[in-house]
Formats: sequence, C-alpha cells, structure tokens
Amino acid sequence: MSSRHEAGPLVALEAAVAGVPTVGTSVGHIADWAPQAAIAVPVRDSDALANAIARLAHDEDERLRVASAAQARAVAEDADDTAARTRRLYEEAFGEARCAS
Repeated sequence: MSSRHEAGPLVALEAAVAGVPTVGTSVGHIADWAPQAAIAVPVRDSDALANAIARLAHDEDERLRVASAAQARAVAEDADDTAARTRRLYEEAFGEARCAS
C-alpha cells in the first residue's frame, strides 16, 4: 500500500484476515502494526517500498511470520473489540453514567 495518509486502510485488514502480509507506507494500521504484523517504509519513498516488497517476497520465514501476526491481530481487533475499546475511552473521559444514555 502506497498511501501518503490513511487512518484504517481496509485493504490491510482484508489482507491480514486472509493471511497475506502487508508492505506499505508508514500510515494507519501499517504504522501501528509494524514491525511485527506489517512492514512499513517511509511515505513517498518508492525505492524503500520496492525493496521491502522484494525482501519479503524472497524471505518465506519472514513473510509467514508477518502474515501470522497480522492475521492474529486483525481477528482479535474486530468491530466488537473496537466498539468496546471506544466505549471504555468514553467512560473514562465522561463517566459511566453519561455513556449509558
């Protein structure tokens, strides 16, 4: 993925759930997940992106490690998990009573 900015790239999540490793610019999930569950390179550095893709394509152990870590993270951080974490943040910020209504 070669975005300059991206909050939550769906393509990275879809790849992760399918067990496919992601290489991309250091934005959104890729930045958050690197280096364990994604390979991130600097934004606007096409040489770094190409080199990272080539490295991962030729290193099966690393490719499988990244894919497995990404899949585990994507499955664990599903919509229910995201909603629960968001609710906890609101409860911490505003109190449980205000969030119940």
